[in-house]
Amino acid sequence: MTQLHKLLLAGCIALPASWAHADSEHFPLSYSFIGAEVGYVDSGNSKDKSSNIDNLSNYPEYGLTLGHQFTPNFTLMGAFSYGDSETRSTNIDTEILRGSLAGRIHPGKFRLAGWRPFAGLGYSYSDIDVDGAPSSKTEDAIYLEGGFQRMMTKRFVFEAGIRARTEVEDGYVDGQAFAGVQFLFNRSYPERPKDTLSKRPEPVEPPKDSDGDGVVDPRDLCPGTPKGALVDSDGCAKELTKEIKETLYVEFDLDGTDVKPEYFDEIGRLADLMTQYPTSRMLLEGHTDSTGSARYNQNLSQSRADSVMKVLVKEFDISSERISTTGMGESQPIADNATDEGRAQNRRVEAILTGKHTEIMKK
Repeated sequence: MTQLHKLLLAGCIALPASWAHADSEHFPLSYSFIGAEVGYVDSGNSKDKSSNIDNLSNYPEYGLTLGHQFTPNFTLMGAFSYGDSETRSTNIDTEILRGSLAGRIHPGKFRLAGWRPFAGLGYSYSDIDVDGAPSSKTEDAIYLEGGFQRMMTKRFVFEAGIRARTEVEDGYVDGQAFAGVQFLFNRSYPERPKDTLSKRPEPVEPPKDSDGDGVVDPRDLCPGTPKGALVDSDGCAKELTKEIKETLYVEFDLDGTDVKPEYFDEIGRLADLMTQYPTSRMLLEGHTDSTGSARYNQNLSQSRADSVMKVLVKEFDISSERISTTGMGESQPIADNATDEGRAQNRRVEAILTGKHTEIMKK
């Protein structure tokens, strides 16, 4: 087994078992890298050369690499390496310094058991220094390379491969097996589709309900609804229209028109209702007993109604425009005029408060 085969076998055995589980499928779209490389040069093709400087023994080579993957399919890489050999016939120590530049191509998605293959074409410039030689020799070479790469972690790539290097002037070919590790930076990954299931939704502020009626402001057609009001789906208060009707009896002395103070509280209660319901109106009907002539009683009943109106206006500040008065005379008795008690009940003013009131229904 040649040294080249031994090196390749040793490299495969030495790969850490954990690399087999590395995420080898997800190389970045582009990245820069710096790395280290170790290789073994099989210079057997040059052993028949007559010149010592060309006839070198096989030797290990160590180098630093630097490059950039521009796309998932192309990488440009440079390398600086050092090798320590000796001439085959005279065993004179020889140092080889080499600089290389290569372009590599590799498939974007194809993998072979998790490894990404690559192929490259490069140029190298070598400075060969033999101990005791008056001067060093330089060589220009073109080389082909191929191998495989695998992601060890998100930052490190391991690679291994072989090179065939052809010296331009003399035409001999050297082989090289190599392995290296690269540290990645300036990485760029493809944008991943948004995962609506796993991505935490950004907090959304709920719509406001300024008047607290249960309908949010964007849908509330009636802002400012009173608190506790029953509303429809548009946020407008449901209203109930009802008729107001209140009756008051004020009794008078015989042939009298003065309103007795004892009735002021009852008149004030009606005044409060008129204030509460500003669209309501009041009708005051004056009545008398059957004493006296019908004509006289008609005028007397009107005067009694007017007296109650004056109390409402002066004492309770109710507008006279909201009050109507009429004299009914003796035409509508509510008791028997044959008795004193009956006649006293008939000497009266009836106050009738009417109107329609719309109020907001409560929850």
